[in-house]
Formats: sequence, C-alpha cells, structure tokens
Amino acid sequence: MAGAPAGVVIVGGGLAGAWLALELRALGAVVTLIDAAPADGTASATAISYGLIPGWPLAPTPLARMAAGASRRWRRLQRRHGPLGWRRCALRLQGSNRWLSALARLGLLPLAQVDTTVLHQRLPAVLLNAGVKRYTATVQAMAPAARGWQLQLSDGSACQADQLVLAAGAGCGRLWPALPQTLCSSWASVLELQAFPAALGAPAAWLPQGFARLGLERRAPELLEPAWVVDPGLVPWGRGALVGQHTWIAAAGAAAPAAADGCEPPLRQAFPTVGAARLRQAAVAFSSSGAPLVGAVEATPGLWLFTGFSGAFAQVPVLAPLLAQRLAGPADRAHQAERRLQQLGVWPQGG
Repeated sequence: MAGAPAGVVIVGGGLAGAWLALELRALGAVVTLIDAAPADGTASATAISYGLIPGWPLAPTPLARMAAGASRRWRRLQRRHGPLGWRRCALRLQGSNRWLSALARLGLLPLAQVDTTVLHQRLPAVLLNAGVKRYTATVQAMAPAARGWQLQLSDGSACQADQLVLAAGAGCGRLWPALPQTLCSSWASVLELQAFPAALGAPAAWLPQGFARLGLERRAPELLEPAWVVDPGLVPWGRGALVGQHTWIAAAGAAAPAAADGCEPPLRQAFPTVGAARLRQAAVAFSSSGAPLVGAVEATPGLWLFTGFSGAFAQVPVLAPLLAQRLAGPADRAHQAERRLQQLGVWPQGG
C-alpha cells in the first residue's frame, strides 16, 4: 500500500465511513477506506442495527428535523447505486399512549428501515464501482507527518493521508485517545431469529414509545458502576428478525471489557417466548451529549471525526454531505458546510 496517492483516508467501513466515502468520491476526491472485522468475533454496530429511519422529528432540534427527511437521500442513493436495503416499514408502537399507537397504525408516523443484511452484502461492490480504494486491515498506529498523517497497518504496510477521518465507532478512542470526552462506548446485544414470528402477521417494526437506552447514555459520565437496560423491540432482518436491545455501559472512566458478560440472561428473560435465538453483540459509539461528533478534532490539524450517532441510519445521510463538502468542496462551500455543522450542534467541542 506504500506509495498510494494521498487524499482522504477514512478509518471504519460501516455505514458512516462508507456513506462519507461515496459523498467524497462524488466531489472527485481520492478516497481510501480502511476497515477490518472485529477481531473478537463480535459484529459491527452497523450489521446488527435496527436500521430505522423515522419520517418525523424525534426531538425539537434542527438535526432531528433534517434527519426526518433521510429517506429521500436513501432513495437517491439507491437510484445511483442499486438496492441497498432501504424499504418502507409498517410501525407498531407498544406503550400506554394509545393516541401514538393509533397514529402508527394509521400510517401517520411514517417509518422506513434499511435491511442491514442487504446493505452488508452490497456495500463492497458499491464502493469499488464508485472508485473508493478499500483495504481490509487494522490501523496499528497513526501519527502526524510532514504532510498530513502516517498510518501503520496490521498487514505491515503504511498509508499516507492528507486528511484522516475517524469513523470507526467505538474504536475511535483506541486510535486517538485525545478525543472529546462526550464520545463514549457501550455494548449492544440483540437476539437474532431465523424467521419473523408468524404470530405477529406481516413483517413490521414493533417498537416501544421510548428507548431507555438514550437516558442511560446521557448518564454515562456520572456512572459509578456498570449499568444496563433492556429495550423491547422487534424488527424484520433478512428473512428473520432482531429482538430486543440490551445496552451495557461501563462505569465512567473505566475501560469496557472485550465483551460484556451477563448481557444474554436479562435479554432472554425479557423475551422468554422467542425460543431458539442467536445472541449478537457489538461495541457501539455514542455521544453523552446526545449529538454526534462531526468535524475537526480540536488542535489536531488534518484529523476529523464522524461518529457517535444516536440514530445513524437517519443522521448519517444528512451529515455526510456536509462533512464531505468541508473536506473536499470549493472554499466557499467548505466554509458554509462548517458553519452548518456548527449550527447543528455536532461540531466537536474540546478534548
């Protein structure tokens, strides 16, 4: 890999890194994507995501209003690159608010979903056809160089980058520890069913009216001991379904273990009727502020963040074009994109 032309190097080939790479290529940038499957045998966060895209704002913020239109960008991406798993999805809300449940049944809360089994299968060919240079390797070390950044990879090769973007989710902190303290990680666990439960009728997303995970993430910097929650939920996934969301967060300042022991029993206790199901786990990045981190790392020229999403399948499509413009667009559009990211409250603050 030594001697490859420098340009924008993205570390992390999940949804965030891949979408950003496609946006950068559309602007004519030279893009290298470095990615490797987790060494511990767990899944990537993208692979076991529910992949949900609500068609209404989930919060009274500019970013939430933008994210409510993410399905338009998914449809545009599929017209350009072929099927990527996006589809409309029926919604069934579970909870005490009968008014919200009725709105969902009437289709007045529009929902779409990306089937990540399709996305995972199609992304490598889409990136190749778009001209993204993709390498399966782990970044062992990275350091500023006379020109941009120098990366040492697990296959023994080196990589030069003019601009370096960390989109590796929970792995970002290992690569560069001096990142904003709001960037945290958790362990997510779900149960995988081989078939969608026939008793529920036609495939639909069965969701709670609110996810306890979000409140736990906000409290992450204050945790004195590990904490976890189980959120009910069931969504179509390939020919089967994903059930439940177990979220485990270590005490503040503690390093998360290689895997979170004890995640499976509470998840199975919450869903005793699912029968035979496979446990799937992934390390997940989140921001305790509630806003993802999209932009330049303070006092570290040429280093950028694109991570910490709370609803990646809705937030990434609207934020990736802005970061791509900031990295590779003409000067006036780059300036406008940076201002917009700052206005949205996602520009990284401090370290």
